[in-house]
Amino acid sequence: MSTVLPQEARRAVWRMYRARFIIAGSMVAILAALISAIALVPSYLALTVDAGGTPAANAAASASQQQDRDTIIQTQSLLSTLAPIVSATTTPTGITSEALALRPSGVSVDHISYESGTIVLQGSATTREAIDAYRQALDADADFTGVSVPVGDLAGAPGGSFSITLTGNF
Repeated sequence: MSTVLPQEARRAVWRMYRARFIIAGSMVAILAALISAIALVPSYLALTVDAGGTPAANAAASASQQQDRDTIIQTQSLLSTLAPIVSATTTPTGITSEALALRPSGVSVDHISYESGTIVLQGSATTREAIDAYRQALDADADFTGVSVPVGDLAGAPGGSFSITLTGNF
């Protein structure tokens, strides 16, 4: 199948169709913009009619709004002051003091690391039995949900270092 029109005539026809498509697309876009503008008219009217109330009503509303703003600012200030106290269930200092109080003789803690929900105690002990006694004392405490000691620390030589990881809601 071949075209009967010469090349120049074919280009002219395509230009005509392209112009028609551009005009039709422009008309559709303009129509969509008009429909959107008409849809927004009720909202605009509602805002302008509400703002045009009586001056006495506007003054009373303004005073009420200012009082509400002052109350909100006071409440936000109070909340920012009390937020650290309210959000802390237990302090890390109290938990570490409790963990150190359970320490048997012969055990010294050299380093304490704290992350939310996890405390790592590192130190040294004179015997393996002292490390195990410390682990058992910590495990018996209800504040700690998990107590773990690496097996290498329990099986190490006397006078060795240890690391105990405590987990809980702190």
